[in-house]
Amino acid sequence: MRTKLTLILFIYISFLPIYAQKITENPIVNFDKLWSEFDNRYANFKLKSIDWDSVYAKYRPKISEESTSNELFNVCCEMLKELDDGHISLEGEINAKERYCGIENKVHIISEFKSFNNLRILVDKSLEENGFSSFMNKKKNGLINFSVSANYGYLRIDEMEGFAIGELKKSINQAIRTFQDKKGLIIDVRFNGGGDDLISYKIAGRFADKKRLGHYKQTRINGTSNFTELESWYLKPKGRKQFTNPIIILTSDWSASATEIFILAMKELPYVTIIGDTTEGILSDMYPFKLPNGWKGTLSHQKYFSTKMVNYEGKGIEPDFKILNYKQDKSDVVLLKAIELLDKNYR
Repeated sequence: MRTKLTLILFIYISFLPIYAQKITENPIVNFDKLWSEFDNRYANFKLKSIDWDSVYAKYRPKISEESTSNELFNVCCEMLKELDDGHISLEGEINAKERYCGIENKVHIISEFKSFNNLRILVDKSLEENGFSSFMNKKKNGLINFSVSANYGYLRIDEMEGFAIGELKKSINQAIRTFQDKKGLIIDVRFNGGGDDLISYKIAGRFADKKRLGHYKQTRINGTSNFTELESWYLKPKGRKQFTNPIIILTSDWSASATEIFILAMKELPYVTIIGDTTEGILSDMYPFKLPNGWKGTLSHQKYFSTKMVNYEGKGIEPDFKILNYKQDKSDVVLLKAIELLDKNYR
């Protein structure tokens, strides 16, 4: 009897890993897990008028026990695109190949100029034609560049990450010292796709005249329709010196995430004007998760609000003056408008 029980136990233990593997690879299990992660944590169903249960009813019948990994990935990706959210992603290895799913927004810069570099060439040409110096960074990191004309400064910030805090501080200190006698400043974040909110506030603090409310945020509580209490973020003067003369910020539809947080905070300064295109509209942090089969995903689990309680998720922050560059332009018309507005302050 004992031998028989031992044999049964041995067989059970031997087949347990195989059974567990079948469960983790099961297409239905993985689809349901993906849908549930969003059902439990996604923050903006109501804002986007999405009935997530109806989405399940639409896509779940497309999956069966026999669905291949590629078929599962395709259906999952199609479902996630219903949310039209640039902070949503899904990636995983299928048959030794990496697959990635994300929202492919049509960026105006890319559709017009094919690459960021082509527009940068136009920007640099226009800076030179309007009396701005070549970039003055002694040690360029490629992400923060600045130059000056007789009256104005120009600061280009291409990311809110990718550099050490000490490196950031050194670059910004050098820029602020160089701008001190200038009558105005142009901050260009048209090529900035985001990064870290803390970096955004560290930079914005170099242009703050006093402590001001910058924005609010709250996080969805897992598995409920409730959110945490509103968290207040304050813009405070940073560094020994701050630049508080008129500032123009240049934006594009590529300006996103932490860059939008930077813009939210800077908009609270009475001497700041926004020129360019509406930003992308993806302000939430990215919550990471993993499916049983090992695929990795991200979703937006937070709501960000301006000080007037406007949630710009999905629609972006509109500029004060909407102006776009086109490939036939001989000059950077967005930059020229910024110079024109700064000139008006001193006539």
